[in-house]
Amino acid sequence: MSAIDNPSGELFSGAAEAKDIAETAKGNLDFLSALAMPTVFEFGWPRILTAVWMWLLQEIHKQREFPNMALGLPRGFGKTTLVKLFILYCILFTDRRFVLVLSATEKHAINIIRDVCSMLDEPNIRNVFGNWRDGLIQDTMALKVFGFRGRTIILAGIGAGGSVRGINVDNARPDVMIFEDVQTREDADSKQVSDDLDDWMVGTAMKAKSPKGCMTLFIANMYPTEHSLLKKLKRNPHWAKFICGGILEDGTSLWEDLQPIKQLFAEFLRDVAAGKEHIFAAEVLNDEEAGLNNLIDFSKLKDYPHEDGDIHQGNFIIIDPSNDKANSDSITTSYFEVQDGRPVVREIDEGRYTPLQAIEISLEMAMRNNCSLVVIEANAYQYSLKYWSEYICDKLGIIGITFLPIYSGKISKNARILTMFKAYVAGDIWIHSSCQAKVKAQIQAFNPLKTNNIDGILDCLTYAPRVIEEMADYIKINTIEGRQEFEGQEIEYLAHQNSPF
Repeated sequence: MSAIDNPSGELFSGAAEAKDIAETAKGNLDFLSALAMPTVFEFGWPRILTAVWMWLLQEIHKQREFPNMALGLPRGFGKTTLVKLFILYCILFTDRRFVLVLSATEKHAINIIRDVCSMLDEPNIRNVFGNWRDGLIQDTMALKVFGFRGRTIILAGIGAGGSVRGINVDNARPDVMIFEDVQTREDADSKQVSDDLDDWMVGTAMKAKSPKGCMTLFIANMYPTEHSLLKKLKRNPHWAKFICGGILEDGTSLWEDLQPIKQLFAEFLRDVAAGKEHIFAAEVLNDEEAGLNNLIDFSKLKDYPHEDGDIHQGNFIIIDPSNDKANSDSITTSYFEVQDGRPVVREIDEGRYTPLQAIEISLEMAMRNNCSLVVIEANAYQYSLKYWSEYICDKLGIIGITFLPIYSGKISKNARILTMFKAYVAGDIWIHSSCQAKVKAQIQAFNPLKTNNIDGILDCLTYAPRVIEEMADYIKINTIEGRQEFEGQEIEYLAHQNSPF
């Protein structure tokens, strides 16, 4: 936008344009951002956060209402900047008089007020809307009172647990309350501290609202603990909620320009390597169940004992045609090798594919790894994937690959997965280092009380020991022993064919 390119920092030159610019800023978040932060605003807001902005504006203009709104945005995606712009919007375009900012510490609340005042001091804003400092009545770090836009406006900041009982400035009580990161990560670890904070928020702070109407906005991210306040508000039917993670369901970033998906994935791998993937799941993905799964203590797992290039005793591929997530058609394809009689998952591909794409992936994986056995979970309609795999191989003239079905049996999926966890801990199943991030992510998110887990990888792991036990003859054909046995049978067959008898 021109606010960024203009060296003077001013978006316009004539006062006649002020009205048009004000109207544009009122209706366009990107324009308002460039107007108020010309040296900072770099990337246009993504579609989802623009929708969140419109959601807030829809509520702030309502009269004599008391909406409670919880906004869960991941760390590093501009949620504090969005709050500052929202406060600026309330000052410039609404009749709200008293904005109270409540943060974990008074210092953090003061920083937000200071940055909002910096926006008001921006030449673009002053040229369009006037100089707010001309009407200053009270000016401290935690409290600003000034006449502006035809009314007296109060900006106040308080730390968590601070005194708000009976707060009344210039005969006004808060008609906008913003709880911005009011709970720290350390507070969320303590049930007592979190309960006290919850009591203060609901029983003290929110009771100080204006009787003529007040919007209460709670904005934060999840913490990997059961005492997370955002987690509690998500379950409260009297709060309107919008909560999303930094990685969307289609595998893209919430804000690609600011946090590219490649960058997020690299961060995740670093967290996994540090054994802190639950922190990524909670604070970047806003997963409310992160950190609750203690079924496996990853710190006690033994290191993978084999070297790359070790000769295996057989290999196979398992396809899980669905990960059983509601409204999902994800397909998981996993490549295994056998070392010391135990399955080792060496490669995992997971995504929303058509059946044809899934077959192409399995065939490419099989040929690249010289693998002649593909096992397909064949419950109900899933058996058709075996039929079409064989059909395509026949049409393309591909030989040497066997497709076999495997069935789940009477044991429930969650029970099978829990049994597999024990085998993993015992060293009866191994995960190659290249696959550990994906496997750990599904283990951490697995909830044995739910039936719609994302568990395609885990399901493949449950089948791997059975494949070794039940399909051994098909597995070893690509080993040295297997090829020798096969070649011996082939020689015997040819000799029989050439025999005059």
